[in-house]
Amino acid sequence: MRELKVGRELRQRRNELELSLREVAELTELSIGFLSQLENDQVSPSLTSLNRIAHALHIPIFELLSSDERDPVVRSGGRPPASLGDTGIEVELLTNFPNWQMMPFHRTLAVGEKSRAFRIDRAREEWIYVLSGQMEIYLRNQDPYILGHGDSIHFASSRLEAVNSIGDVPLEFICMMTPPA
Repeated sequence: MRELKVGRELRQRRNELELSLREVAELTELSIGFLSQLENDQVSPSLTSLNRIAHALHIPIFELLSSDERDPVVRSGGRPPASLGDTGIEVELLTNFPNWQMMPFHRTLAVGEKSRAFRIDRAREEWIYVLSGQMEIYLRNQDPYILGHGDSIHFASSRLEAVNSIGDVPLEFICMMTPPA
């Protein structure tokens, strides 16, 4: 297991909130000495301690767990491929941080291609933006929605039943899923 180096992020956030180490210690019930060592990356925190600190500093713990040196930029020719859970659906990620709270991806469906929904247990919300083509999207207990270039839709993931490409050009879209599959 790699050591968690979060000192710089914690100190920066504490300073943004204009909190002293003593104030953070009181909020978290952790010692000033431990917090100082943590800010100087001399110790690695437990998840329990990190959760207390994240709560006190009003930041999501995933942000601290995901802090790393990966490039935040994804170039158009360098999109990492990924599968959506065990569905067999292949997409191009639009992020280098697939374990954060949202997962943006790019997908193309051929003319006439139909894609039945697969339940992805972790996914709760989805947002889709159509780049080109026409999308017919079925949500449970709704008539199908027809979306074209520039249209978007936001829905609970559990309601998705199918996405079909119905235009005369391939359907290309961006989807944002949270939390990621």
